[in-house]
Amino acid sequence: MAEVIIIHDPNEPDLKDKILRFFMKHILWLAIVALAALGAARNIYTIPSDSRGIVLRFGAISGVVDPGLHMKIPFADEVYVIPASRKQSLEFGFRADGGLQRQQNAGVAAMKYGGQWPVEGEKLMLTKDNKLIEVEWVMHFHIGAPEDYVFNLPVDGAAKEKMLRDLCMATMRRIFASIYFDDGLTSGKQKIQEDASKILQTSFNDLKAGIMIDEVLLQETNVSEAIKADYNSVTTAEEQVKTMIYQAEAHANKVIPEAEGRASILVNEGESYKFKRIAEAEGEAARLSLLQEAYKLNPELTRLNMWADGMGEVLSKLKIVFVEGLGDGSANGTLKVLPLQPDALFRFGEIEEGK
Repeated sequence: MAEVIIIHDPNEPDLKDKILRFFMKHILWLAIVALAALGAARNIYTIPSDSRGIVLRFGAISGVVDPGLHMKIPFADEVYVIPASRKQSLEFGFRADGGLQRQQNAGVAAMKYGGQWPVEGEKLMLTKDNKLIEVEWVMHFHIGAPEDYVFNLPVDGAAKEKMLRDLCMATMRRIFASIYFDDGLTSGKQKIQEDASKILQTSFNDLKAGIMIDEVLLQETNVSEAIKADYNSVTTAEEQVKTMIYQAEAHANKVIPEAEGRASILVNEGESYKFKRIAEAEGEAARLSLLQEAYKLNPELTRLNMWADGMGEVLSKLKIVFVEGLGDGSANGTLKVLPLQPDALFRFGEIEEGK
């Protein structure tokens, strides 16, 4: 059986050479396709679901695009992605962070892991009665008009945030300067939040910033460390004053009813005595009137009755002393004596018996 032997032609190009020749032949078209693919990739962009895209074409607003996949014209369009539907927050007096934060506070490194760390310069507020209060608060907002937010505020993120913070801090300090210290600590918080939200929204509308405030919340209001000792002293004194007032009121509530009761008894007794004296006077007057009428009718009999009445009164006051007869035959066994007091007579009798 015959064997077939294939001999390779040294002039025929191999696979590598074929590929190289193909690229060299079509390099222009390949470059065009690559550039086209690269340009398409660089000009395709995606807008997240909670954002909107502001398309600028040659520096002017071309439109606002919704979430999804979009393509822009190379070298002509510029797109700003704005989180229009996302709820954003600005914190004042503190910063929330999930990691380790360091802050130079009065020359001392302050560290707090997780939660939040304070910003002392934003905390202090001066109230209407010239007292320092520490305030931590948050403003929640969203972007209602993305085109205004892009063009009427600084483009740089840090400059934009500084502008918003300065405006918010100035507004809140002006509000606290119009209220008293105790209201800022207790009952005035709700009104402060409402006033801050209203004033800030008006300011943003005037600036055409495109920001819509959702709410302003006072996280915490405390007495400043600079006046805490004095404030505690004043608070203690006020509590003592209140305690003394309560004790005085309790004593007054006990004493006043008793005094009113005694006064009522005295008034009733006075009224009874008045009615008694009036009745007696009226009765005496009536008796004298009847006596006068009787005297006119029979003077002698009237005088006799008056004498009998008078003697009856006199005799009722006399003290009669009976003594034993002397045994010398004196009439009726009576003896005339000096008008001594009865107790003197008794003492005299005791002396006589003691002989």
